[in-house]
Amino acid sequence: MAKEQGFAILIVEDQPLIASNVENVVREFGASVVGSAARLSDALTLIETASWDAALLDVKLAQGEAVYPAAERLQAMDVPFAFLTAWDGEIDARYSDVPVLRKPFSEAELESCLQTLIARGVHRATRRGVSSTGGQPATDQLGYRSDAGPRPASSSAR
Repeated sequence: MAKEQGFAILIVEDQPLIASNVENVVREFGASVVGSAARLSDALTLIETASWDAALLDVKLAQGEAVYPAAERLQAMDVPFAFLTAWDGEIDARYSDVPVLRKPFSEAELESCLQTLIARGVHRATRRGVSSTGGQPATDQLGYRSDAGPRPASSSAR
């Protein structure tokens, strides 16, 4: 397994056991977990207040919340993400190019997904002419800093 030091991942998952397992795989992969959110409102707060390189999003959260507003925000910010879901419905057509891991998935499948997300993030950063040093703040041509503030070591919004 490749160690991807310095890459920060946001996890949005409403099932505590699944979230914990995903966090463990992310850490074993060498990336750090920026935060974990179980509700859409917490996810949106983390998106606006933390710095990360990619995200893993459960499509359907508790009480029927859909994660699409968080996905929309990530897409607007050009941050790669993947959906993790046991939901058997159709994924919104706006996200047809987004990787989808169907639950249950293996550790190897999750690691492969993380590699894809990290590669997309590095490619996008390089294409924009910003630093691709994995999680380090960078400034694009418009002067926008890619970090939205201090990165928490780990937080839980459950």
